[in-house]
Amino acid sequence: MLKLKKFFVCFVLVLLLISTSVFANDVLPMSNNQENSNTVITNTPPSANSNTNNNSSTNSQAPQTANEDLYIYNTDSYMLTNIINGNVFASTNKFVTNSKDNGGIINGNLYVISSEVTISSDVTYANSKDKNGYDIVNSINSKSVINGNVYILADTFTLEAGSEIHGDLYVAANNVNIEQNAIIDGNLFVTASTINLNGQVSDSAYIAVENFTMTYFTYVSRDLFLNCTNATLAGIIHRNAFLTVDENLITESDFKVSEDLNVNFAKDFSFSGQVEGDAKINAKKLAFKTGDEINCIILGNLTYGTESNTEVPKEIVKGQISTAEYVDITKNTNYFYSALISLVSLLIFVFAIVLLSRFFTPNAVAKLPSIDIKNTLISLAIGFVSIFILIALIMILLFTGVCIPVALFLILGYMLVACIALPIFLYNIADVIKLKLNIYIKLLIVTTVFFLISLIPVLGPIVVFVSLFIGIGRILFTLSIRKK
Repeated sequence: MLKLKKFFVCFVLVLLLISTSVFANDVLPMSNNQENSNTVITNTPPSANSNTNNNSSTNSQAPQTANEDLYIYNTDSYMLTNIINGNVFASTNKFVTNSKDNGGIINGNLYVISSEVTISSDVTYANSKDKNGYDIVNSINSKSVINGNVYILADTFTLEAGSEIHGDLYVAANNVNIEQNAIIDGNLFVTASTINLNGQVSDSAYIAVENFTMTYFTYVSRDLFLNCTNATLAGIIHRNAFLTVDENLITESDFKVSEDLNVNFAKDFSFSGQVEGDAKINAKKLAFKTGDEINCIILGNLTYGTESNTEVPKEIVKGQISTAEYVDITKNTNYFYSALISLVSLLIFVFAIVLLSRFFTPNAVAKLPSIDIKNTLISLAIGFVSIFILIALIMILLFTGVCIPVALFLILGYMLVACIALPIFLYNIADVIKLKLNIYIKLLIVTTVFFLISLIPVLGPIVVFVSLFIGIGRILFTLSIRKK
């Protein structure tokens, strides 16, 4: 489940960020304020004080204001110290915003492809630590501010304490660290291996991650949607929490959900904290942590399903307690996600073959037989017979021992025809459908319907083989006509 969601989020972010990077290198769009005013930074040497630790970084020059978009590439490291009244597009090994002297301000969107990305701030920590060993922020001296959306594709991403993003944050990274007092004034979308969430999210958080830690500094104003392998949760969810955890789920005593808690699945769930609404829990193993200093309470109703009998202390639940059937959704959803990945792969393959064929051989595609009953039956017969003819020819050539290269050539040629046959056949079907839609939209619909039919037991494999033989027969029939 987690791999599929991470795949889709990464796929979207890669397309978005790569496309913006390409546009930055090739075409520079006009600034909102003046023509051709975009700033392009290339081969910029890294700052001498490019250390991401702002306590040791200095910036002697006051920040400048640029009323234009900024493009950064062909440089190993870049530190943003100015105020940018536009978008920032960066492709570099290390990207840092430096908030010293009130710099590091972006009044637009930020797009970054980098190994290491840091939205920095300058804070002073107290000498003491909190009960969990975290440093306590005493004061925020300066902070980076991004007044737009942020799109990050990186190995490591850090949003330092006090920094602000007044828009949505989209991150695909290996490690993500959002420090305390950091503000995301929008939605949070993250796919990562590890994420530590300690800041404030003004809307909802959508997270697909391997290991997730949320501390009591965290405040999510709306909903939390979490899909992960292991999770430890504290902090406040102001509305609902929807959790799917493949292995271990732990909620701390200072974890609070202001409305409902929905645990779609957890292998091992250790619960403490406070739920002010109802709780629905589907867990293989469920335990409640109790004690004098442990807050463990559900003010609404509790509905739970576990693999074995679980005792729920009566003082924990203020509403009604009811049981439900435990469902191991990992077994039920494996087939669905496997099928969905197969569909995506088929769509990519079909569209790639069709686009390449239309580009390199547009006339050949146009000269294929029209789709009617007669041509379809002829193509099916040719395709079905061709496989037996191919086998016979290969056996003769191999047994003679003198035409082995010719046999290999025939095998490769037939494999090539088989690869392009089905996508071209599906494209021809889409072309004859009388709908006022773009041809590629119709191809998407036809391919999806074909895939769904292929999932039907017995009938599905028959349809696939028949369609493949028809496609092969159409190509061979066309080649034979052209040869004559």
